[in-house]
Parts: sequence; C-alpha cells; structure tokens
Amino acid sequence: MASSATNSLIFFSGLGADARVFGPQQLAFPGLVVLKWPRPQQNETLTAYCKRLAVDLPVDGHLILGGASFGGIVALHVAQFSQPQAVILIGSVRSPAELPPVVRYGRFLKRFLPLVPVGFLQWCSAPLVSKLAQRRVPYWSGLASQFRQSDPTVFKWSLARILDWTAAPKVACPIFQIHGSRDSVLPLRFTQPDAIVSGGGHVISLTHSKEVNDFIGEVLVQLTDESTSVL
Repeated sequence: MASSATNSLIFFSGLGADARVFGPQQLAFPGLVVLKWPRPQQNETLTAYCKRLAVDLPVDGHLILGGASFGGIVALHVAQFSQPQAVILIGSVRSPAELPPVVRYGRFLKRFLPLVPVGFLQWCSAPLVSKLAQRRVPYWSGLASQFRQSDPTVFKWSLARILDWTAAPKVACPIFQIHGSRDSVLPLRFTQPDAIVSGGGHVISLTHSKEVNDFIGEVLVQLTDESTSVL
C-alpha cells in the first residue's frame, strides 16, 4: 500500500517517542517522513516552534501532515503555515477542549516542570529495555527505548506546551482523525473521531497498525479523488 508519488506524507511522533512509533506506517507508505524534534529555543511558544518547523518541510507534491498524540497537535499548528491538503490525527485531538480534565485543570503544574527528573526517570526505565523485557513485553520495551533516547529538554518543553495549550489553530484543510476506544491518555469520550479502533489504546499506530494503515490509505484515496474531480 504505497503512497502516491504526488503526496508528501510528513508525520510527527508523540511525547517521548520517535520515528519508531510509525514503523508499520513507514513500511506501508515508503514515502512517509517522520521529522525529528529540533530543540526549542528559550521560551519558544508552540506557534513559533511550529512556524519554524514549517519553513523546512521536505515537501515534494501535495503535502499531508499527520501526528500521534502531541505530534497531532503540532501537525495542526504546522498546518497554519504550510497549506497542506489534510491533517491526519492518530490518537490525538483537535482542540484544547478535547483534552482530559486532568490536563485542563492541572495547568498550574507547569511551574513545577523544571523539577521533573527526566534523566533519572530515563535511567529507571533501563529494565524495560533489557533482552528479557524485549521478549516478554516488546510493546512496552519499545516505548521505553524511545523514552530513554528522547531529549529531556524537548520532553519538558512538550509537556509545558500541552499544559498551556488553550487555543486551537485555525486550519483551512480537512482534518481526519482515528482514535482508540480504550485510549486512557486522551479518552475517546472527550473527542469525536472519524474512525474508532475497537480495543485500541493510545499508541494505535503500533498496536493496531492495520486499522491505522487502512485509514491513512482511505484518506489518500479520498484526497486523490477530490483532486481529480477538481481537474
């Protein structure tokens, strides 16, 4: 299921994750690019950061942005400055109103983020990346490996931007959203996706890759049909 040569699929991974979270999607769509997270500048806002990301997007053809969890939020903000054909949200939300109450009412916690010992937590997760854990709990081991290799500065900055996210960006393109029915991080009851993955948790790109790949494929077909009808 390869993506069309006329499309540039550019995705953003979630908090503490990297390109491996989209491993099954990159196999299904060889042209899919997962951008690395650049270090934020001092006191950089989410809007300023995403505007900076939009400048250097490797676009070849029609741009389609996507993201998982916080990466979906970033994709929405990048869309303000890059004129994509569409944005695909995977286990993410469209606006701050769709965040769970623990986030919306816990914004005051942002002031304590400098105290979060990210490096120590990364060290504590070492048992989860052992060979035994890789065999017994490969899913959790994979996530732990990504977290251990994440940049603590980017991690803390991303947490702060989630806590102070109060305004949804105005996006001119269509938004397509797929969500797990058992997502405990961004619960389904607070959002209204286009497609629901039965039994899916928060990282459906890995745990339910077929459903996610099929959804992306359907979006690409729909966008191609719309472009053809316009011509």
